[in-house]
Amino acid sequence: MVRKSQLINALFLVGFPVFGIGSYIGLKQGISKGMIVTIMPFMAIILFYVIDVLYRKRIGNLLTRMWWLSMLYIGTLVVSMFVGLRNGIPGLNPGNVLLSCLVFMAPFNAAVIVLFYNRDDPDFNFADLLLKGLVGLLGINVLGYLAGVQAYGHSFEGRANFPFMRGIYTGAHVLSVASLMGLYHLRTVQRKPVAMAVLLGALGIALFFMMKINSRLSFMIFLLLAVLFLTKAVKVVRGLYTISLFTMPLLLSFSLLVYQVLSTPFFVSILQRVSKEDVTTFNGRSYIWNAVWDWALYDRTGLIFGNGYKGHYKLHLLDFVAVLWGEPHSYNLHSHSTFTEVLTGQGIFGVVLLYIILWYGFKHFRRSYLEGGKDAPIFAGLVYILFIWQIDIFCYGVDIGHAIMFCMMAPLCIRPRAPDALATST
Repeated sequence: MVRKSQLINALFLVGFPVFGIGSYIGLKQGISKGMIVTIMPFMAIILFYVIDVLYRKRIGNLLTRMWWLSMLYIGTLVVSMFVGLRNGIPGLNPGNVLLSCLVFMAPFNAAVIVLFYNRDDPDFNFADLLLKGLVGLLGINVLGYLAGVQAYGHSFEGRANFPFMRGIYTGAHVLSVASLMGLYHLRTVQRKPVAMAVLLGALGIALFFMMKINSRLSFMIFLLLAVLFLTKAVKVVRGLYTISLFTMPLLLSFSLLVYQVLSTPFFVSILQRVSKEDVTTFNGRSYIWNAVWDWALYDRTGLIFGNGYKGHYKLHLLDFVAVLWGEPHSYNLHSHSTFTEVLTGQGIFGVVLLYIILWYGFKHFRRSYLEGGKDAPIFAGLVYILFIWQIDIFCYGVDIGHAIMFCMMAPLCIRPRAPDALATST
């Protein structure tokens, strides 16, 4: 007989690969169709839980304040979508707004439900389940790429364009997160030659495709963090979270230094595209970030609670960028940063909520890493997200980074091994 937890775990395991397939369908056949496919496994978990609760007539009081904080942030994201709909943002309609809201909420709540059903199993390891889901996503992308499946997202000729991702850089980020989580297991398979060979082979394949994708910033951050974790220097490094808060201003301030690093023979040989103008402006992204900075300093319209989805379009912040890049309109552009996207759309309120959530997550997973707990592998992946979310759109909205980031928060949202809730009549 299949236990409930086994069914829930299996649905979660296929969740991220199906998310990738949904992204492909959305880019090829229409965003609404894609989002329906994207959320199917996660919604199946939620529906199963709702039916199970109704059948058992039981109510649980197992949620922690992290769940409420996370749902509050996701709530600001939901509100921003409806504000964007009211503002007449091109491409938005009631149907895809509602589906987007489900994409925001479903993976996170499905992960919480997974932990609820496995809370009394001492052998359950959520970090391993999450990593297997990401490996499954990467697996179908590698196979699709080798089979010649066309990528319909943001892609470049001559570079590895994963078909089941929303964009080429999304592939680089998922590879980095999964690889950093996998590095933790090197210590656990040292005396298992076959497992060690498989793990090293998987890491080698991931590194190969990182170089084929050729994302300079993500590769540089990955290498830096990989060294920190492989040498275990991360155990003594202080202020890592604080430093991550200033990723964007640090990069802008030291853009020439970044260019000097990337122009060394090592990086030139593997990245192959190191022009001074391109690197120091971060492929033109600095123009966008400076425009948002000027708005925050001098305009401040909607600074506290935001201007809704694509708030920068309402504020006309990217009109000049559309001209520079030969785009007829700016509504198809984004600000190439989760931080600036949240700031313009959800305001300081949304940004502060996200900072708090990430801080609690950082503390929890760092403690687990130092103690050798089951959640330890997530720590390296989360640290990568801490540095990348400010300089890429990966963790915003319907992109898969948002789902990964909040699934990582799930272990903080439910009290482990809590007693069953009291039965109550309905």
